[in-house]
Amino acid sequence: MFKCEPGCALCCKASPVTVLPHEVYILQKYAEKLGVEVVFTPAYKVADKVHGVRIALSYLMHLGEDGACPFLDADKCLLHDLYKPLTCRSFPYLPKIIKYELDPMKREVRIDVRFVMSTLCPVIRRDLTPADAAMMSNIKIAVKYAPREAETAVKTLERRYLYAKILSELWKRGEVELDEEGRYPFYPVINGFAFIRRYYPELTLEKLL
Repeated sequence: MFKCEPGCALCCKASPVTVLPHEVYILQKYAEKLGVEVVFTPAYKVADKVHGVRIALSYLMHLGEDGACPFLDADKCLLHDLYKPLTCRSFPYLPKIIKYELDPMKREVRIDVRFVMSTLCPVIRRDLTPADAAMMSNIKIAVKYAPREAETAVKTLERRYLYAKILSELWKRGEVELDEEGRYPFYPVINGFAFIRRYYPELTLEKLL
């Protein structure tokens, strides 16, 4: 059964943290309360030709100048009892591939995600052979070894699907006209959560937690 090594914090220094659009608002709130400086940049975006914007469906929370998560204090996560990002809670079970696809014929946003048990984690390297780790791409196998982390990965995927489903609904209704964002680099970027709340104000942060 997976269990983090106390004092490790290697995952807090490995790379920028992928967060979902609504998590940006949550993390910004706690950053202000804790006096922490955070920097977010949009990751995957889709263009909407109706409103002339690029809708960000994921973000990167960047590491600080010291090469660590801005919420890391020595080996302690300042967010641990407040709100840890979904990616952090699912580590070391993370997406290896996240592929978004726009279907203009059906007016649908599709997502294909493949998971992997990260061998960056020293516990994984200790507990699992490379062959065992590769088998963890199957969620039914992974959940037996790392139940909490695998279940969080599924929850994260459900949130991604929700954003895709809502945008697909808006596309079918003609409220948006989606296209690959690379064709419209001059469009300003808008947070995906803020965008969909224009149409679904009842979708609050509390409902996504």
